Amino acid sequence: MHDMLGKLGQLEKKVREIAQKVEYLRKENIMLIEENVRLKGKVEELKIGEPKNKQNVLPENTPVQAEKLRREIDKYIVEIDKCIEWINDL
Repeated sequence: MHDMLGKLGQLEKKVREIAQKVEYLRKENIMLIEENVRLKGKVEELKIGEPKNKQNVLPENTPVQAEKLRREIDKYIVEIDKCIEWINDL
């Protein structure tokens, strides 16, 4: 019983780590999207030779980044499922 509690504690710790990583990746993704928008604005300014009045608005659709994040989350879900299965087998 004590061993099972220890394993559950380890699983809980791993889930917290995964949740922190997902949150970190979300924040990093937002920062990269904002930087991308800013850099695209600078490229446009250089192309036309004059500054554009442009708001820093996030693009509505970033399918490549969204898919990358989905794949990362799916990996974590598979790992969690394996841990749960392993605990159920005890």
